[in-house]
Amino acid sequence: MKHQILRRFLKRPASVIGGFVILLFFFTAIFGPLLLNADPNAINPDICYQAPSWAHPFGTDNLGRDMFTRIVYGARVSLTVSLSGVLIGELIGVILGSLAGYFGGWVDTLISRLIDILLAFPGLLLAIVVVAVLGSGLSNTIIAIAFYSIPYGARLVRGVVMTIKGAEYCQACKVFGASHGRIIATHILPNSMSQIIVDTTLNLGTAILTASSLSFLGLGVQPPNPEWGAMLSYARDVIRSAPFAALIPGVIITLVVLSFSLVGDGLRDALDPKLKNS
Repeated sequence: MKHQILRRFLKRPASVIGGFVILLFFFTAIFGPLLLNADPNAINPDICYQAPSWAHPFGTDNLGRDMFTRIVYGARVSLTVSLSGVLIGELIGVILGSLAGYFGGWVDTLISRLIDILLAFPGLLLAIVVVAVLGSGLSNTIIAIAFYSIPYGARLVRGVVMTIKGAEYCQACKVFGASHGRIIATHILPNSMSQIIVDTTLNLGTAILTASSLSFLGLGVQPPNPEWGAMLSYARDVIRSAPFAALIPGVIITLVVLSFSLVGDGLRDALDPKLKNS
């Protein structure tokens, strides 16, 4: 079964390329700062906005800091924010969606209305509201990403659970006296994992884009922490005289977000080939 899933995924060249970019992103975030062993906040006013060269492959920013070093360290910040926020949001969403889909009735009504309220806000606007209430910073950005991720995961899991709970093996478990918690944990959630994995992968790309947008607006990760969206914000005033300062972080954000989207599509087709055929 696992070999079949892998073969179906490998049949999509775009998803394979996206997976390679994501692996490179994770490797850079985890090991890049250890390999560089450089200070991303080292200031040198004499070389502000210096064009890319052998000494500074990506050039320098408004304070003369090496952009390559800051891009590498920024990958760790982006990974921390997106992965933490999405996992927290998905966990809460899975719990809420499971309860709503399994029990139905007033439980479903209450949770569904809460989800509808969150879905009424555009994703970025919801994140801005959360940050505006809690304040800017790394931890509050993670909370904002989590809030953003909750309703989508909850809505997806609710629909899957409502379909699975009527299956014969779930009804048999009830007849033999299995508890609700045991049925959800051992039968329903394992059969929902493929949809949860795809949703999580797609949300990771969206989370990176949202975190970068918050930092671009000055509401996310605060200086001097290196963050891709903040780097893009610093360069907007010199986009004509030093276009590389905005182009490099912008292209990297686009590549990573697009790669997560391509991998998510590939996983969706690989884990559920009937969806593609339909």
